[in-house]
Amino acid sequence: MASVSELLSIFESTEDLEKAEDALGQIAALERPADLELGECYDGLAEVAADAGDLELAVRAQRRALEYGCREPDLARQMLGWYLLEAGEREEGEAVFAAARAERPDDPWLLSALGAARRGSGDDLGALSAFDEALELAKAASDSALTRRFRAERLECREDQNLPPDEDDRLAASAEPAFPDADAYALAWYPRDQIAAALERWPSLAGDLEDPDAYCRIIEARLREVRSATGRVPSVAPIEVDAFVQFSSEQGFDPDSGSARSRFAAVLGSRGETVPWPPGRNEPCWCGSRRKYKRCCG
Repeated sequence: MASVSELLSIFESTEDLEKAEDALGQIAALERPADLELGECYDGLAEVAADAGDLELAVRAQRRALEYGCREPDLARQMLGWYLLEAGEREEGEAVFAAARAERPDDPWLLSALGAARRGSGDDLGALSAFDEALELAKAASDSALTRRFRAERLECREDQNLPPDEDDRLAASAEPAFPDADAYALAWYPRDQIAAALERWPSLAGDLEDPDAYCRIIEARLREVRSATGRVPSVAPIEVDAFVQFSSEQGFDPDSGSARSRFAAVLGSRGETVPWPPGRNEPCWCGSRRKYKRCCG
């Protein structure tokens, strides 16, 4: 019988997703090293399978990810619901989302993800209902950035159904595009070689940046949330501190603010000065650790 390391090598190197699934199944039956996160391996396999259009495998792998434990169980359950809906298992997929909504009733991102999943499964009316609820939650929270984003999502859905524009549609159409294009949406990130300079200027970031590996995992989770909620693939916008400070000064922004980082990330995205995400299963991780993606943030 193959060893865990041999099976893990097969999982990481093969392009055959069924072989990758079989390798993980064999690993699950063996005594494993304590640092081998089998749930994370299954979570990554589910994502790759979904990208390849193999939704049955995506569902199986996501179930296993939850069974063996993964770093972001809430997001993993959300993605299971998404894959089930797109695979045509509407009743179970809706049940998964309903359970998540019972736990997080005020989470607009969850409703946005439900809207995108329903839309992908052909349930346009259900999608619009979810987008309506997400928008109302964003308004109630007085979150202008989310309100703009969800107005844009809702507008796309309404235009697909040839509905006459209402006030939110008009506001969405007159605002800056929430999604310039699928490749231009970028998430701000301080690379490892910029963390010391960022902490020196903005000590308030210490809670996020002191552990670079943990920080990169947080960014990875956020990337997945954006993708699941919008159906669009974001990229990573590396912030070079001096350039960011100059940009903020020129634009009149407070550089110690999330909105300034988001604006700078958007500029980098529009210029194509971002890191593509996600990397391939066997490619170096986007975070610069020099480890393979699936053995790092993936």
